[in-house]
Amino acid sequence: MAVFAMLRAGALGLALLALALPGAARAQEQAAERDAYAHLREFLVGDARVRENPRAVDAPFFIPVSDAALYMDPDAEVLVEEPAREGGPVFIYPRDILVRHEVLNLQDEAGARRSVTYSPLTGSVAGYLGAVGLHRPALGTTGQFLNMNRVLYDRSTNSLWPQILGECISGPLRGQALGRFPLLWTRWRLARARWPEAQVLSRQTGFRVSYDRDPYGSYRRDGTWYTSGDPRPPISHIDRRLGPKERVLGLAVGEAAVAFVEAAVREHGVASATAGLAPLVAIHDPGLDAVRVFHAEADGRVLTFMRVGGEILDEQTRSRWSATGRAVEGRLRGMALERAAAMDCMWFAWAAFHPGTLAWTGPGALLDTPPQGQADPGLGTLPSMMPSTAPEL
Repeated sequence: MAVFAMLRAGALGLALLALALPGAARAQEQAAERDAYAHLREFLVGDARVRENPRAVDAPFFIPVSDAALYMDPDAEVLVEEPAREGGPVFIYPRDILVRHEVLNLQDEAGARRSVTYSPLTGSVAGYLGAVGLHRPALGTTGQFLNMNRVLYDRSTNSLWPQILGECISGPLRGQALGRFPLLWTRWRLARARWPEAQVLSRQTGFRVSYDRDPYGSYRRDGTWYTSGDPRPPISHIDRRLGPKERVLGLAVGEAAVAFVEAAVREHGVASATAGLAPLVAIHDPGLDAVRVFHAEADGRVLTFMRVGGEILDEQTRSRWSATGRAVEGRLRGMALERAAAMDCMWFAWAAFHPGTLAWTGPGALLDTPPQGQADPGLGTLPSMMPSTAPEL
């Protein structure tokens, strides 16, 4: 009996010691993460068995701007991947193709993977870098949705990744996050004028699909899914500070998140906000009618920006900045702001995944006191206009 008592005492001592170690603290953090994802998984709808419906584009073919101009609608929405380094290639992805496939998997000459993703029901665009630790996964679609946002999976581990969140909520990679790269949303006629040497994703995707009609409607016409109507529950968090279909540029930095209302940035030209401790600035590019978000730091200092006439200036040095985040005149001339991978998204979906998000609606109008949102369990019905079949080879 004394031996067993000693063993029990020794085990208790080891347990207490373990709790005092950093590893135990990390285990507690991981348990909290699991609880958070478990809450989100309660709101999953759709068929968990379905994969690749719709089918991702895994063998993209690119053509010159001059060839794409033969059939592209001048006002068609496109996504632009600007070069990470000056002088690099520019890629243009027509949204009419992505609306049918939702995932485009790419691989550069060095073998590095990246994915361009689009979830039509939430109007959300995200570029993801295909590296998680030792894994180099290609992404595909599942038959499940979370807050009406398409849930993706990676083909290496079958883990689940909500397209907006970019974090694994279920599977071997649970708790891991994908790296992001920014995409710019604009129209074809503006993009082709800015980048005549760009490479354009061809409709030769390997699938027999008509890319001339969007089953969800149009961003240029009222009364379609993109512009009107309430989201279909279940929704894990409802935030009515803005209209549900309001277009925002969302960015999460650690535990903090901010959403720039795109219409407000277009009106005022520039918007400054802080996500956590990270200062940010959103700048409207009139030539593309698009908005980019940057980290508002240069030359070792935090900058705040303003529009004077048609110029963007920083208040600290009065340097003049371009819409691409480069100082073109003044003391900081030649310096460039670091681009932030903000996401085009409908407000209801961004707020559902980021309940404490700040909302920039105009100068001095940062909505930082969100009301107590409620979850809506709903019936789990999805809109009837969703394509019911995968593209056929």
